[in-house]
Amino acid sequence: MLAQILKDNTSLEIINLSKNMIGFTYVDERSMLEIKLRHQEELQEATFDKLFYDSLGLEHFTIAFKDTNRVRQLDISENDIGSKNFMILMPIFAANTRIENLNVADCNLDGHCADALCRILKASNQSLHTLKFRNSKLDEVGAMAIAELIKGHMSLVLLEIFNCGIDEAGGNAIGNALKTNFCIEKLSIGENILNQRDVEQIKQSVLFNT
Repeated sequence: MLAQILKDNTSLEIINLSKNMIGFTYVDERSMLEIKLRHQEELQEATFDKLFYDSLGLEHFTIAFKDTNRVRQLDISENDIGSKNFMILMPIFAANTRIENLNVADCNLDGHCADALCRILKASNQSLHTLKFRNSKLDEVGAMAIAELIKGHMSLVLLEIFNCGIDEAGGNAIGNALKTNFCIEKLSIGENILNQRDVEQIKQSVLFNT
């Protein structure tokens, strides 16, 4: 239902679905009990909700926006989407080349998701102002992808990669990329394992841009 509304309403440019449990399929109480009884072993190691998580909602959401170029702001943060399901959304980012604010924080994403997304944004989006990955398991792969995005993206002003598992190699790559980027004015990169020298370099680069 929501996907159909989004598809038909061509005036919608700002989409905020934060904390909306995107991708969860409704299951009535009786069915939940039956499934719970059939999956005792899995329930010992997995959260109950994840047994009902699938990509159905994400596929419908993608259908609504994959053939349009109207989205300016998209916030899908704090949804337990996961890396595999997040890849379903890639046609949205490829089609909507004028997204200015993109928030995918707290979506349980990995570095390969970040790599795929950053490649699309670098190739087709020159309007991006804000990008938030907060609390994602990006590791070195994601950090390198972000560094490449920074090198060629001159509209990005705010970048949030707080607590993303970025190591010293990733921090160094981001620090070096910032030497050629004079647009980023706000960068949240705390709670990552960075070399202090790179931390200082990053601070100086951001300070220079403000």
